[in-house]
Amino acid sequence: MKILKRSIVIAAITTSALTTPLLTGCTAHQQDALFAKVTEIGRDKAGLEKHQTQTIDIEMTYLERKGSGPVVMLVHGFSANKDTWLRFADHLPDDYHIIAPDLAGHGDSPTAESYDLELQTERLHALAATLGIDSFHIVGNSMGGAISTIYATKYSQQLASLTLIDAAGMDGANKSEYFTMLEQGTNPLIATDKDSFEFRMDMVMAKPPMLPWPLRPALVRDTVARAELNYEIFDDMIATRERMSGDDYKQLVDTTVDMPTLIMWGEKDRVLDVSAVETFKNYIPQAKVEIFEGVGHVPMLEIPKESAHTLTAFISSLELKQQP
Repeated sequence: MKILKRSIVIAAITTSALTTPLLTGCTAHQQDALFAKVTEIGRDKAGLEKHQTQTIDIEMTYLERKGSGPVVMLVHGFSANKDTWLRFADHLPDDYHIIAPDLAGHGDSPTAESYDLELQTERLHALAATLGIDSFHIVGNSMGGAISTIYATKYSQQLASLTLIDAAGMDGANKSEYFTMLEQGTNPLIATDKDSFEFRMDMVMAKPPMLPWPLRPALVRDTVARAELNYEIFDDMIATRERMSGDDYKQLVDTTVDMPTLIMWGEKDRVLDVSAVETFKNYIPQAKVEIFEGVGHVPMLEIPKESAHTLTAFISSLELKQQP
């Protein structure tokens, strides 16, 4: 009943917040304030609260919803942030203990000297230690999937499971449209103006969620303002990719990633081709695979309910196996 009442109140606030600007128009400042308010409402609906804590070299920001059930860490991708997971988290069971960090240089976490993926992994390990979490399920999308896989190679004993959602880190047999464009000198994941922002949105999602007019300009401004930083982060990410693209890393994954694993992938992913699933499966043979038809690179945004329920069913199956 409390959850229902909260949802009704939030729906009323959201409707009021959106209706007035739609009818009267609003300034850039008002658009930004409205975007921040809607984000806050989304966090509240999912029961998530924002916190900060020191992790190695930065004061990391993260969202947390405490619960008595499984602990789940959600790791976002390149140029995304913790709020990527709001609608997904809202569909996870109420007793789940959820942690969704902003990686260094993303969202509300500060910039850092390096965005190397191994260092990003160590920051997450420090976050888990600070929060006193000994065992948890890690879920990563895109770059966050690569970081989650690295985490699994370094701290396999700490992970109850690994879930990869359209994960970076291993290439498939087919080159994606994104990597073809990257070889031609264009990086469509980094928006530098409104047009490139719209192209980015179209490339990343096959089923984008509704983004009403007052919110879209605010998101465009925030994304474009981060372009220079995103280039820096991307360079470090690619350097890590090149360093870990050989057979030694694949062999490391093969020998160390022995925990239960779930691979979820959008069949229409234009950023990381779905053929990468087979490569991951070759080195993580115990992985269960779920391919979402008609979905792009970010299932947790495109089909939050279905993808969240897929994760929930996977974690529930593991808990059943643990019962005497």
